[in-house]
Formats: sequence, C-alpha cells, structure tokens
Amino acid sequence: MHLSLSPAMVKLPQALLALTLLAGVGPLPTPGLAQQQSQNQFPGRRVGGGTRGECTSRLIAHLLPASNIQGVAQGKAPRIALLEGPAAQTYPLLLNLQGLRSYQLEPMAAGVRLLTLPPLSTETRWESSFLCPGAAGPSGDPLAFVTTASPPALSLIRPGQPPGALLDRLAAKCGGTVPTAELRSVLGGDPLPGDWPEQLPVLCQQL
Repeated sequence: MHLSLSPAMVKLPQALLALTLLAGVGPLPTPGLAQQQSQNQFPGRRVGGGTRGECTSRLIAHLLPASNIQGVAQGKAPRIALLEGPAAQTYPLLLNLQGLRSYQLEPMAAGVRLLTLPPLSTETRWESSFLCPGAAGPSGDPLAFVTTASPPALSLIRPGQPPGALLDRLAAKCGGTVPTAELRSVLGGDPLPGDWPEQLPVLCQQL
C-alpha cells in the first residue's frame, strides 16, 4: 500500500524544527539597545602603569565613573581628576588630549590632581602616563598619543553630560587631603598596589 503525503504534512516537521531552534536561541538583541550600551561605555582603561620597573609600575588612575567617561556640564570648564600612586622616585606626568595638545606636569608624591582644562566642544580622548627615563616626551603632533614605557590610562571626556559629584568633593578639599579609602572605592574597592598613606593631598591646577 502506497501512502502519499500532502505538501502541508511535509512542511509540518520543518516548521516544528524551526520553532525548536528559535526557542534555544532566545530573544535576539535589539540593535538600538546595543548601540545605547556602547555609547554609555568607553573601552579604555581607567588605571595605567603596572608593568615592571620603578617608573613604569607606578599606578596612575583616572578618577571617574566605571563607564570610563568624564562628563562636563554644559557651558562649564572641563575638570578631570587623577590618582598618582606612591613611588620612591617620582617623574613628570604626561597628559594628552587627543587632537588638541599635550601637557607635561611637574612630578608629585602620592596624591590627587584635580585639573581644570581649556573649554572643549566635542568628545575628547584623554590619556595619562608618566614620563619615564628613556621614554619619548610630547611629540608636537596633536593627533598622536604620547608614547611612554608604561601603559597609559585612557578615558573619554564628554561635554553636555553631568560630571558627577566626586569632582565637587575634591574641589572642596584643594590644598587639603582626602581619605585614600574614598578613592579606592571609586576604583571598585580593590586593594591598591603599594604602601599608601591613609590621607592623600589634593593638588588643584588650571591648565
């Protein structure tokens, strides 16, 4: 006896297989949501240094949210905060605003720098590192990042976004000190490498 299957009956197993595969995959990501997440995060690194060597192992960290983006209030001068770790020998700090200019700042012991920058109208990548012996200083090319022997900290400055409360707290302590534990919590709460004092000086500068 020969059985003939209708086209509808042949397509039924194929439809069931397709439904099974979709159930295993789960909901597909929404393109708009993925784009929004990428805009709210900057894939740099808040903490630099960490390699071998007296200078290159010294911690340099950008004190900003976990998103790695420092907001700037509309119409206000940009401010950024950096944490410099303890070291037996200190070296100049190199600060580079990509596409604009580079700064070489005087060495300081373990502490915080709160820097006020010239006005910015667009998003700007910000890089910080130490000028270690044998490293290259500012090249004079505003489109090039400064090259040093230690991994730099790299973040984004975004005008038109709220800057957060930390900068105001640090500004209120210019010339004073801030608890090291408070700054450690900004960086996630993990222990900081090296021998840190309980209080750190806050140095405020306008560039």
